[in-house]
Amino acid sequence: MIATLAFALLLAAAAISDIRHLRIPNLIPLLLVAGFMLQAAFGGVAGMTGHLLAMLIVLALLMPLFALNALGGGDVKLLAATALWLGMADLPLLLVGVAILGGCFAALWLPLRWAVGRALPDRTLPASLQLKAALPYGVPIGVASLVLHLDAAAAIVGGG
Repeated sequence: MIATLAFALLLAAAAISDIRHLRIPNLIPLLLVAGFMLQAAFGGVAGMTGHLLAMLIVLALLMPLFALNALGGGDVKLLAATALWLGMADLPLLLVGVAILGGCFAALWLPLRWAVGRALPDRTLPASLQLKAALPYGVPIGVASLVLHLDAAAAIVGGG
């Protein structure tokens, strides 16, 4: 329960920081990894190899996108840290979920950003609401990760 709350709070902090500054502090993925390791140390993780492999696969898949400037480094680290928590069993759902939610988020965020920019032209807006800004992809990463984590936690509690 405490681990799930910490996971959710860290994802929320990442999303908020990404919206405000288009930056996810390194401390957030680091704390996610540390929290996972702490949970693993107390026997709360089965199949440790699968969890580590999921993180490595995400890094291998997304580092080229970071190198091409198609995805931010904070997004890559956040997604890798959440993949560590979710493991190989949920990795395909995580990647597909983030892609789908990312598209839906963009479809909502871009018109919102345009409307806010037109309505408040003289205001200082958060970085992600600037007209030429990148999308704060920490939001769909956080939502997809939290949904999958809560689903996994419910299955463990429910015995399924």
